Amino acid sequence: MKHYQLKGYQLLGQRVKTPFAEVDLLFKTSRQTLLMVEVKTTNLSDFQPFRISKKQKARLVRAMLFLASRWDIPVEVHWAFVTKDGQITVFEDISD
Repeated sequence: MKHYQLKGYQLLGQRVKTPFAEVDLLFKTSRQTLLMVEVKTTNLSDFQPFRISKKQKARLVRAMLFLASRWDIPVEVHWAFVTKDGQITVFEDISD
């Protein structure tokens, strides 16, 4: 969360429930868009892409579309992988 707050993003909520998925973190960005962040803990960076199933991606895309229509602004989605020692790796594309 601190990673995004340092960028000037405003935290709107944690564990935000939508009809399609729970959003771990929801921010409003300085560009006046929403940012959904899915947070995963991980130990081995080699396995990060495999921690997210296609089904989970689809649920989050539906949640993204829901929030975009509800707020009437664009929504981005990031995946944030956090190691036990606090290192954060962020992926900004969920389409693959």
